[in-house]
This record gives sequence, structure tokens and C-alpha cells, in this order.
Amino acid sequence: MAVVHVDLSARTAWTVASDPAAAAYVRGGPLEALEGLLVVLSDGGEDVDPVDAPVALVAGPVAGVAGPGLSRITAIGLSPLSGGIADTRAEGPFAAGLRRTGLTGIVLHGRAPEPVTVLVQDGTVTLVPAGGLWGMETGAATDALTRRHGTDAVVAVIGPAGEHGVRYATVVTCRDHPLPRHGFGALLGGKRVKAVVCVGGSVPYVADPDALTRIAAAYADAVPENTLTAWQRGAPGFAVWRGEPGYANVANFTDTRTAGGVDPTAAPALERVAACPGCPTDCVKVYAGAAVHQESLAALGPGAGGPDPWTLNARCLQLGLDPVSLAGTLAAAGIPPDAIPDTVERLALGRDDGAGPGDGAARLRVTADAPMVVKGVELPPFDPRVQPNLGLGYAVAPVGPRYDILEHDLDFDPERGMPACFPEIRRVGVEAPRLLGRLDPAGTAVLMRLWSGLDALGVCLFAATPTRPLGLRDVEDLVEAVTGERPDVLGLGARRLSLQRRVNRLRGLGPEQDTLPERFFTEPIESGPYAGAVLDRASFDRALDVLREQLGFPS
Repeated sequence: MAVVHVDLSARTAWTVASDPAAAAYVRGGPLEALEGLLVVLSDGGEDVDPVDAPVALVAGPVAGVAGPGLSRITAIGLSPLSGGIADTRAEGPFAAGLRRTGLTGIVLHGRAPEPVTVLVQDGTVTLVPAGGLWGMETGAATDALTRRHGTDAVVAVIGPAGEHGVRYATVVTCRDHPLPRHGFGALLGGKRVKAVVCVGGSVPYVADPDALTRIAAAYADAVPENTLTAWQRGAPGFAVWRGEPGYANVANFTDTRTAGGVDPTAAPALERVAACPGCPTDCVKVYAGAAVHQESLAALGPGAGGPDPWTLNARCLQLGLDPVSLAGTLAAAGIPPDAIPDTVERLALGRDDGAGPGDGAARLRVTADAPMVVKGVELPPFDPRVQPNLGLGYAVAPVGPRYDILEHDLDFDPERGMPACFPEIRRVGVEAPRLLGRLDPAGTAVLMRLWSGLDALGVCLFAATPTRPLGLRDVEDLVEAVTGERPDVLGLGARRLSLQRRVNRLRGLGPEQDTLPERFFTEPIESGPYAGAVLDRASFDRALDVLREQLGFPS
């Protein structure tokens, strides 16, 4: 397994082979990238500008192989939002395209003196001037690059928001699959990288192709029988959902009388599926010209008050803006619905008043009323008053609040949960059923290690344990079929979380940042089935202490 490093300032590149003593399922993957970032930050890391830190795009030895749940690309760096670790992922074809170059990862260092495209072709890197692409929206830039390099090329590109340094700008891979939440678009924009393009014809190594074929067939057979996965696969899909009052964010988490999410019956016509190679689930659907991911519509609609979340989502994808952070910024600043479309266009150009360039998004955030953030990152649209263990994950996760930091509390409830998955939940070491609203820091620690382990391997959470067809043993079988070695998934997850926490400590971020906004402790849910739900500060803080101890985080 090999990773290519690119010094943008010096216009040089070199390839680094993984340590042969490392486990096969670790080589060239997210854990190696995290360890490399720690090395860079070990001397004066607190003062490093996030743009000057390395940015890694890694598939590792598992992701990019054609199979269920194996289509994730991981991005690792420092977030312009938190100043700490940025670690996120995207589904879609990019990981497979990277693997076709014969590599498992790309690491970008320094800053290019002028806009460039990083072209990786059969393991060789070329920096191509990108002046003609600079200023293009993501769709137009993707079209131009695939015309130039062929339809088999995979493209990760920034839009105007990244070029202008908006701190929650994103990178859009293969037209439909953004790298969410942590500002990777701003990092590439600061490095003057418009796009990373991969072209190649290599076939990734698979230790036991017959075993992989059997696992894939069993997964496909199980999809219709799994309630959650069948929902993901069907139209309009699990990104289009309605939540009862208090379950999902409405009006910056201030309105707990109104249902959240969007009405699935009002969805526009399904245009296509943004498929992942080798996976039959077909989670990501395209509506109104844009792929819809699980958080987007709920955040942009009821959360921010957007009059048309479908169109706003499409503009986010084209401009290269993270929809959840954008929605939080708009809501916290009190932008009225009729002003949102124009405000979004100005924000993408680094303006908040149309008067000139600058980090307008940051100015809005500073003057906003009660921004709902943890570690500087806007909250997902799932309310922790209803799901307090998810709230524990929001608070303690080194990357800040991610809606998929662990399996949601609701799935464990004896009445509203998923009883068919309870045996698997117990197998991974968590109590089920568990009454909604009960704090369970020990179980939360297991679930965080579990999904962190999947992220460390590059296995998609939306195909896997504890509530989807790939159970923990199936994941181990899958990784062994590809690499020839059987992983300790929870052990990998613990190691990844520890490395992330170490990066944050080097950046001056400690346990004092492990908290939630005050609103969740003082304003109960007002109506509906969750009426009265509120977090008790003392109980929550005690549970946080236990969770940190369980994860091995120093307090």
C-alpha cells in the first residue's frame, strides 16, 4: 500500500510505502494519516494555520474495492471551524477511482503559488494550472475536468465558497458526494487547489475474491428484510424524513412545538440514484438537480427557515457550502426566509452585506444570537434533549458534533426502536432495549468505538452494524476477505478516537470544550410525544466523566 505526498509550494511529489509491520487493514488508511498529522504538529502544533497543515484524502486497503459498504473516501486535516481535528468522509465513486491509480491515499502539503488541479494518473502526480476553472461552480468544473481527462476520471472539487475561504466550505466528490462539516473546501481553497483528479486502471488487491462474492450476495439478499436498509433503498430514501416535535431542529432548536424534517409526500420527482460501486443499497438519491444527504433538507428547511430546502440544497452543492453549517449560520443570525437565497449567494463569495470580500460567514457567526455549536461546529438537526446519549457523543467527539458519531438512542427504545436489531446490538456489548431518555455512558463508549472503527477501516456506517445487514462479524469477514487479516474493529475505533484527541490537545483543545449549548439544559421540549424532555446538567456532566474514562480520554 502506498500514499503519494504532494508539496504544492515546491511542486514536488514522493510516494511513501506503508510499514510492512503494520496490520494490512491499516496500511495507507485513515489511522496512518492521523499519525502523520500528529508528527507534523508535534513541534509547535498549536500555532499551525489549518491551511498549512497536511490535508489527506485516503481510501486505505479496504475502501474502493467493489463490495457492500466499501465506497468511502476519508479526508483528514485541521478544521478552520474548530481549529482542531477535521476527519470526515464521503460515499460514492471517488475511493474506487483513487484505488485505480494504484494508491491508497494522497496528502497535500503547503500552498500552491497559483490555482492548480492535482492530477493523479497511474500513481504519477502532475500539477496542472487551474486558472480557467477558478471561479466555476462544482458541477461546471466537474464537467470540464471529465471532458479533459475522460469519463472514468473521478473528481473532488471546490466551489466559489472554498475559493473565498468560507470556513464551512466543502469539497464535492464525483458531483454528488460532499465531504461534510469541517471546512475542507476552505483548506483546499487556501492551498489554491481547485480539484484533485484521479485516473487509472489498476485493480485493487482482494485476498479472497470468492469470500467477497459470498458476502456481497448475502448482503444483497438481506437488504429487503432489514427495515432501515429497505427504507434507505426505496424512494424517497432515508434523507427525506419527517420528525415529531422535539425530535429534529426547528428554528435553531427554539421551536419544539412544530414537526421537523420535510414532508416525504411533497418530494419532487426522483431524478436518479447517486450510486456507490458494488453496493446495492443506493442510499443517495438526486432530487431537484442535487444529491440529498440525510441532514441537508431538515437543516435547510425547518432548522434555518428556508422556504425551499430542495433548491437551497442544490445551491449548496454547486457553491461548495456545507448545508448544515450554512443552516446554523442563517438561523443563528436570524436571516428572514425571503432573504435567505440572496444571503447564501453572498456568503459563498465571502460577503455578508455585498460590500466587499472577507469572511462574511465568520462575521455573521460572531454577531449571531446563540449559535448552536460544539467546538465551533454547528449541531446536526437531531435534538439531544430527546436522545441524550447522542448528545454525549456530540459533546465528547474530538471532531465535534456528527449525527453519525454513534447509533441514535431512538433505535434502542422498546416501543419506537428496532427490535429485529436488538440481538446484534447486544452482541457488540450494548444493552437493548433501553428506554429513551436514559443516559448510558458505558454503552455510548462502545457505540462510539464501533462506528469509529468502521471509519478507521473505511467501511460505510449506512451498511453496517448494529442496525444494518453487515453485523460486526460480517464486517470482520469482509475486511478479512479483502486484506487477508481479521480486524479488531472496536480496538481500531478506540485508537482512532485517541489519536484525534491527541491532535486536539496539541491544538490547545481540552475537555472544557466537551459540552452542549445551554438551551438543551434550560428549555424543555414543549409538546408532542417527547414533551418535557430536557438535559439535567449534573447528570449529563457525570455521564461525560464516565464516557471520557471509558474512552481513555484524560479529564
